Amino acid sequence: MSKLLEMLVSLSVAGSAVVICILLLRFISPVVFPAKWRYAIGKMAIGFYLLPVALVMQTTTVPISALPSSIQQTQSNLTIVASPELNLSADVALFFLSIWGTGAFAFAVWQVYCYRRFMKKLQQTRLPVPDNSEAAEQLRWVKEAFSIKSNVLLAYSSAIRSPALVGLWKPTIYLPMETAAKVDLGMVFRHELIHLKRKDLWIKALTLGASALHWFNPFVHILQKEIHMWCELSCDEEVVKEMSYAERKRYGETILNVMAGSRGIPVRFCASLSSDAKQLKRRLNMILNVQRLKKKTVMIAIAAVIAIGTIGASTAVWAAQKTPEVKDAGDSILYHGVQYLKFSALTPDDQKFVIEEGLGAAVYVLEGYEHPVFSDELTHEEQARVTIEEGYFSPASIARLKEFREKFPRGVSVTITHQEDPSIPPGTSLTIRSLTPEESAVFKKREEEAKSGGSSNDQK
Repeated sequence: MSKLLEMLVSLSVAGSAVVICILLLRFISPVVFPAKWRYAIGKMAIGFYLLPVALVMQTTTVPISALPSSIQQTQSNLTIVASPELNLSADVALFFLSIWGTGAFAFAVWQVYCYRRFMKKLQQTRLPVPDNSEAAEQLRWVKEAFSIKSNVLLAYSSAIRSPALVGLWKPTIYLPMETAAKVDLGMVFRHELIHLKRKDLWIKALTLGASALHWFNPFVHILQKEIHMWCELSCDEEVVKEMSYAERKRYGETILNVMAGSRGIPVRFCASLSSDAKQLKRRLNMILNVQRLKKKTVMIAIAAVIAIGTIGASTAVWAAQKTPEVKDAGDSILYHGVQYLKFSALTPDDQKFVIEEGLGAAVYVLEGYEHPVFSDELTHEEQARVTIEEGYFSPASIARLKEFREKFPRGVSVTITHQEDPSIPPGTSLTIRSLTPEESAVFKKREEEAKSGGSSNDQK
């Protein structure tokens, strides 16, 4: 439950950070930052909403012990201020996750219903385009020009009034039953086949998936609108980049001729040539002024994409670290005024420390005892029967022992003088050396041998 909450928060915050960057880019001219790169950042935002970047980065982080000694020394000189630990009870976490799950399920069901209703409407009004028609011939010509070998169906439908590409697995270009005489089908097919080649329908499907997963986050719904807008504008860039000015005007006229049919088309399920009237002026202006990208523009765009990607990844890790941990009721006990956490409730770092140190100050809750029992109070049989995972440990004691180990590492002799510790008489020093586990085992074995030897002599 804790991992699910951590992943959900980190995904939502990281994706939102990228969306905020997208909104800030609105203040930059498309000449400096073209639609193609804005669309790429939109797709990056979808990735941050869906892929657990924080968990991947946490698992691939190089441990301090693996770093060069010079870097380790620098790290040891840093003072790390720990933020207060935030915990949620299991009941509270379950309540929030239940609300999230219900909302995500309801959103997904509604979108599936709307998609099936849209597809059913298209199927009921579908009429195939004859293979020997001019429209079919133009489609074959444009497919060949774009080196598209996959099968693309062509059909008429009275349910739409603007050309649209529909279908993830069986892509179909639907044309209105009454195609206006001024509509250039070659331009229409160029536009729709570029959408197909770039797999824009799959991008929209992933956007819907992100919207379902993060239905509570307003930024993901803003992203959905941004994806549609920049998907169309970047497609226009791709269509007209090799065209003459006269051809661009004809392409703009084609868009104007299908504008009447733009309303009512669920753009989240298809790629339509028509556009929102609010964006029409901007779209036509960009079509007429698209230029070849200069090297400087490309370099600026690449740098911006890398910077925004870094912001998203860093934000994901930060959010994962700040997510409140879920503590079950049985994960914590209070004994003699000290809080003890079960091994499974400790942080991964504390768990590793406990295993490496073989911490003996564990508390166990066992049948037959009226109160928690320390491990050294158990019988040999009970000590052999319990495991470290069943024990409870004091985070405060672990922190103190960690601090002690930093000052006095195992197997290393450390000399303390009067200047370092005033309790030591002037002119003298104290050398402390903690035994390693191997040395402790050897020492214990010799001690047992000495005791057994002494017992034999006594018997004699």
